[in-house]
This record gives sequence, C-alpha cells and structure tokens, in this order.
Amino acid sequence: MCQGYRAVVVISVAGAFRKGKSFLLNFFLEYLYNLHKAQQTDSSMDWLTDECQLHGFHWRSGAKRDTVGIWLWGEPIMIEAPSGEMYAVLLMDTQGTFDNSSTYQQCMTIFALSTIVSSVQIYNVVDNIQEDALQHLSLFVEYGKMAMNEAQGFGKPFQTLCFCVRDFKNQEEYELGDVGGADFLANVMQTSPSQPDELRSVREQLHEYFENIMCYLLPHPGYKVAERQSFRGHVKDLRPVFREELKKMVPNLLSPHALRPKIVNGKPVTCRKMIHYFKEYAASFDGNSLPEPMSILNANAKLICMEAAHEAKVAYCRGMDRSTFSSRMMSEKKLLEAHIKHGITALNIYDKCPKIGSNEVRSRLLEKLQEDINAELEKYKRQNEAKRVTGCASAMLACGDSVLLGIGLGGAAGGAVAGAVVTLQAGIVSLGIVAIPISLSTLFLIWAYVWTKPFVERTSSAKLIWSHLEYFLISGTLIFAFCITGVAIYLAVDIIDEIEEFKGDIRVKLEQFQVSFSFV
Repeated sequence: MCQGYRAVVVISVAGAFRKGKSFLLNFFLEYLYNLHKAQQTDSSMDWLTDECQLHGFHWRSGAKRDTVGIWLWGEPIMIEAPSGEMYAVLLMDTQGTFDNSSTYQQCMTIFALSTIVSSVQIYNVVDNIQEDALQHLSLFVEYGKMAMNEAQGFGKPFQTLCFCVRDFKNQEEYELGDVGGADFLANVMQTSPSQPDELRSVREQLHEYFENIMCYLLPHPGYKVAERQSFRGHVKDLRPVFREELKKMVPNLLSPHALRPKIVNGKPVTCRKMIHYFKEYAASFDGNSLPEPMSILNANAKLICMEAAHEAKVAYCRGMDRSTFSSRMMSEKKLLEAHIKHGITALNIYDKCPKIGSNEVRSRLLEKLQEDINAELEKYKRQNEAKRVTGCASAMLACGDSVLLGIGLGGAAGGAVAGAVVTLQAGIVSLGIVAIPISLSTLFLIWAYVWTKPFVERTSSAKLIWSHLEYFLISGTLIFAFCITGVAIYLAVDIIDEIEEFKGDIRVKLEQFQVSFSFV
C-alpha cells in the first residue's frame, strides 16, 4: 500500500503496437519485486534465473492489439533509495500507437500523456529510430520551449527519455547495450540541411527539454518467444544474449541509485498528488483534437496554483489553531483580528507561486482559496461559540482576559483598600498597616498582568503555560477579594459593636455625672 506522502517514480513504456511493451514491463516487475525482497530481508539479489517465470502485464504474440488505453500495475513497489527514503515505483503500460483501430489524435494523446506524467519514458521501437518516432516528440519540444520561457526556475520540464531499440540487427557497427546505444543515438540525432525544419528543430532542441536522453540496443529475444503461442514466460526459453543484455539494462534503469522521483514544478510528486496531477493533465487532453502547448502549460499552471493554495490554507489553519488554542471563548473582535492576520499570510503564500499560464486559472483558484478561508472562519466561529459558558462561577474562571478578571483583581484591590481605611479609622493601626501592602501588592498584580500578557502570548509554549497559570491567578485574586471583603465586614461589625458598647458606657457615665451634679 502506498502512503500518500511517499515520493512516486513512474516508469512508462510507449511505442507502436505489437512490439513487446507489456513483455518488457514484466522483466521490470520481476526485477523490482526481487529488489524489494532483497532489501526487506537484507540478502543478496539473484534474478532472471532459469527457474524464473514471468508474470504481470498480459501479453501475447500475434497481430492483434492486447493493451487498450493506459494501465498501471495494481500496486506500487516500495524501493529504498541510498538516502534511506522510500520510493513508490509505479509501472505504466500504454496502448500501442498507430494500429488499425485508433485515430492519430488518440495515439498521440496516449503517448503525450504517458510522457508528461512519467519519470522515465521508454520509447519502444524496433530495429531503428524512424523519422516518425522523432516527429511524435515535436509536441514536447513546443511545450518545453514555452514552459522553459515562463518557468525558468523549475529546470527542464521532462526527465528521462530512453529509446529502447528492439531486435537490433546492425550489431557489426554498434554493440548491444547502452554503449552502442549512445553511439547509435548520436548518429540518429545528427542534423543536415536537407532535413525538414520541424525534424531538425526536434533534433536540436530535444536535449534542452529532457534532463536525460539515452538509448539501449536489445537483440531479438529468440524464436521460442516470438513465434510460439505456447510461450508461458519461462526465462530459460529466452536467448542467452537477450537475457544478459536485459540483466544489464534493467538495473541501469531501475536500481536504487538510478531511480528518480517524478518532479513537477521543481518538487517531487507524492502518491496523493499524483492522482490530482493525472486528472489535470488528462483533462487538458480531453477533446477532439490534440491540445495546444498552451493547454498543457495551463494544466501545469493550475497544478502550481492548487499546491500553493493548499499550502496557504494549511498555513491559515495552523495560525488560527494557535490563536484559538485556549479553552476559553475569544471575543468576536479578537477572532476577526486573528482571521485577518492569518488570512493575509495565506494570501501572501499564494501570491508567491510562479505566474505562468493564463491569469484566468490563477484568479479562479484565488477565489476558491478565499472561499475556503471564509468557510474555515465559520468553522472557527462555531468552535469559539461552543466554548461559551453560562454559569457565574464557570464564567469567572473561563474568561481570564475579559472584564471578569478586571472585576476580580479590582475587587481584591478595593477590598484591601477598604479594609485598610476601616481599620485605620477604627484605630486598629496594626491591621491597617498590614492591609496597605496587601492593597499595593494587588494593584501591582493588575499592572503586571496587563503589561506581560501580550509578550507571553507571542510564543505558543509560553501561552500554554500562561493559560494554565491564569486559572490560578483568577481563582486566587477572587478568593483574595472575598477574604479581604469578609475580613473588612467582620472588622466593621466588630467595630460597630465596640462603638455601641462605648456609647453605652458613655451614656452610663453621663447619667452618673448628672446624678452627682444634681446633688451638688
């Protein structure tokens, strides 16, 4: 199973029908599965032995078409690169081109689409690289020219093109394998004044738009394979020279050191993104005629904008998650301030994506991004509303940065001041002296809270600690306010009792004085 975050390698084989593309892919399957097993068991690898029997993509000899459309092998094969990264390798089989039941447009669509989405496009030809094979590459030259002009920072638009020349006969002049293939390809790519401008342009510019172009020369696999309907994939029935050349060619293409992930717009493509890319490229080819290079470029531009929009939305959501991390309800004003702040950050991320293709594609995806951000804002509003508390005690504890905290701290300070005034007025100097520093300390707490909170909230870790400390601060100040108020009330009641008692004593003494004065 391919995890969505794994980088993907796409190996495609394209070319004329009934020339052994599916047959060749089964050797790729055999090699990759043996390589995967050897890496899993940390053992040596021995493949293509006499006991081996090929399985996988269906093939047959004869003149009838066997593969229709584009097929992918049913599961990715996980291969570990020398760096330790795991690649998901996909094998792609394509319908043979230019048979008697497909139009030119259909054949070119399949060939172009498989080339655009693949890391390695193996162009399967027989005996020679004909002019029509090069002519099929003219679309990529035109697209590559446009892509290089508009998106120079991404490098070449295509990765590897490999000509696989099957049943090669001129072995006296060119040796088999990649060495002879390089010499043969250099001869084919030579230009002359007699060539048409289009073919000469393809020859001159093909290397500018593909990162790597190579050629392999393979011999005939043997008449047991090509002429017998009874061939069942047994490797022992292959010509020894064909088997030996395959054992050189396949590792050169598929070994861990040779594999390269699919690159789109300068970035490796993951399994999850590959699905979107394939859909967008396929949509650009969905018509009654071959797409213009600009159509392919617009599809590429859409992919760039889609990725930038996704990154922008993720940045917005992460910022809003940090801003709404607290379990307490935010005021609507603060929520909108956070939305504006992180919304601007998201739009800046989207605006930095390369401006290629038509402006219509970019504007349409920008509108979609704005709609998504507004939808996320509504979600955060609902989550914030769910934090609303109705109980008085819960409200006092939950709304740490609201008016209730000010009431708590102010109440504590007021209670302390009131206690100091009452005790001093009552003549209880010791308690008044104690109440004065308490009231000053409470006022200092109010100032420290207001001054330090904006600095503390700038970091998420400190904000987490602060959100917990706030509960204790609020609870402590409220309890402190109640205690001071209670002490003040207790003292006031006690003072009133003492005053009443004192007044009673004075009244008695006055009466006694009046009696003694009357006697006089």
